[in-house]
Amino acid sequence: MNRTPRRARLSSIPAAAKPHAGRRAGPQHAGGFAVSASKTIAAAADSVFLAWTDARRRARWLAGVKLTLCQAVAPKSVRLTCDDDGSDIEVRITAKGRARCAVVVDHTKLASAQLVAERRHCWKEMLAALQHLLERPA
Repeated sequence: MNRTPRRARLSSIPAAAKPHAGRRAGPQHAGGFAVSASKTIAAAADSVFLAWTDARRRARWLAGVKLTLCQAVAPKSVRLTCDDDGSDIEVRITAKGRARCAVVVDHTKLASAQLVAERRHCWKEMLAALQHLLERPA
């Protein structure tokens, strides 16, 4: 059965519902805390790059999240800023053949350790939504 994953907002998960609330937060950098998430997707790197850089395509799988595109190097990397809190998001796309790639998201400048667990959970859900969008049959 092919199920569409639920979409999570970056700030929509209550603290009590966080699956990793007891785990230690990601490393703290000079600009705050950081979290990473990754996913291998059965899609060409160009398609994944467009899903991040084209606002209409991004809205299909990253609904409700307001991001500003800062820099993009096709089809390898994208830098964005989260409009809600000014945190930075760096996306690295590594081709693994013609129709497969790895996507790594680094979210930095998070204000607290509590946000690390929340964002980790959200990025896993959002990358699953991106995978579902790009891997579904045409």
